[in-house]
Amino acid sequence: MNALATIPTVGVGGNDARRDLTVVVPVHDDKVEFEAILREYGREFERRGIFYEFVFVLDGTPDRLFEELAARRPPGVSVRLIKFNQPFGESIALAAGFKIARGLAVLTLPQYLQTDPADVHKVLDALKGGADVVTCWRVPRVDPWLNRVQSTIFNSVMRLLTRTRVHDLNCLMRAMVRRVFEDVSVQGDMYRFLPVLAFRAGYEVAEVKVRHLKETGKGALPGSLFGAGVYLRRVLDIAALIFLTRFTRKPLRFFGLAGGGIFAVGLLTCLVLLVEFILGGDDPSTRLKNRAWLIFGALMIVLGVQTFFIGLVAEIVIFTQARHLKDYKVGRVSGSDGEAPAPRDPPGDSGPDDPQARGPRLATGRPDESSVLLGPAPKERRGPPRAERGLR
Repeated sequence: MNALATIPTVGVGGNDARRDLTVVVPVHDDKVEFEAILREYGREFERRGIFYEFVFVLDGTPDRLFEELAARRPPGVSVRLIKFNQPFGESIALAAGFKIARGLAVLTLPQYLQTDPADVHKVLDALKGGADVVTCWRVPRVDPWLNRVQSTIFNSVMRLLTRTRVHDLNCLMRAMVRRVFEDVSVQGDMYRFLPVLAFRAGYEVAEVKVRHLKETGKGALPGSLFGAGVYLRRVLDIAALIFLTRFTRKPLRFFGLAGGGIFAVGLLTCLVLLVEFILGGDDPSTRLKNRAWLIFGALMIVLGVQTFFIGLVAEIVIFTQARHLKDYKVGRVSGSDGEAPAPRDPPGDSGPDDPQARGPRLATGRPDESSVLLGPAPKERRGPPRAERGLR
């Protein structure tokens, strides 16, 4: 059964949507720093006048932890708990938190104070400046040197393959506006590539530097090394990401190139065997029936043809469903049809469903126009263009 099927969806149009920010925290064990997260980040949000909530998603933890956290919730703070009966992974946990989020934006955090909570203002400022997704770069790193080397290699390879400039895909502290997690689908272990997927979908992505406090994750082997399965999964994730970001709308280019290469290897093998048979005359060593390489060449030819036709079928599916797909985002539109603009209501007459009325709210529920953070303002009010902000 789908882990998200029984979780009710919260929309942004009802009375439950009176939040500026939802903080989603996946929890994997009883080492969660529950009070510290609520206290430190809550203090920063209150300084900024943000109306916020916390959502802790317990991913297969014992029932005892759920009861303890429920009893430890401080009064006056909106804290909701979700519990899975078995672990489903970080992506499903985040998706469950997104599904019930009431904020106009979402901030994801690890279950401990990985980065300095005071730096959350950099993330919020980037959102206010017009970014749709804000990812964090832990500088300087305080984890073991071997872990830093692995992370540097991984992120360098990802920048090269995805053509983005994100330096720290493994940092879970991220923020995004609601439309991003509603449009960008994340599954498996692809949560770490969310900034890349959002960037390829046309969203504004910013990166801010935050102070690294500590790192609790450790490898299964001495020296921060992980098992072979972890590295294999990372390679598979990278392969899947490349396909999703480059060949989703043109699968024939991927499968055609792969099938063509396989077919060429098989054809070349068979041609070499044929030339050797012709030149060898009656030599038993060159007779085709005695050559095991002939089986290899024939298999490569058949596999290459099959791979090509898989791409052809995928291309047909994409072509027939293209009208239902939308993988672009419109930034700005300008134009006029010569008609007079429709009259606008006075600034004070906005109804409860008017987007302009969805400004940040304090704990008392009163709008605070001096701390506008996440309102759906026009693009020209959201800061300078991406190139001037250094966003990639």
